[in-house]
Amino acid sequence: MTTPHGEPAIDLANNLLSEQPARIFFAKIPAPLGERLAMTIRTTSATVTVLLSGKDAKTWAKLFTAQAEGMSETGLATGSGTAPK
Repeated sequence: MTTPHGEPAIDLANNLLSEQPARIFFAKIPAPLGERLAMTIRTTSATVTVLLSGKDAKTWAKLFTAQAEGMSETGLATGSGTAPK
């Protein structure tokens, strides 16, 4: 698993990046080193699949949840990490 390193998640200067429909799929699959969670994200321009151990899946879930909880109702991140009222 790659650890986040504080760089922006996207290249903000790239005009080709914009919101688009996305779907996420999960499947548990057997692997030589034990069961893995396959997580696939599909968009109109890309498909990405990662295979995560149970420990890594839990770590990613915590990171994802923490980021989502720091968003405002409009979907914009707030400086304090809390949603405006």
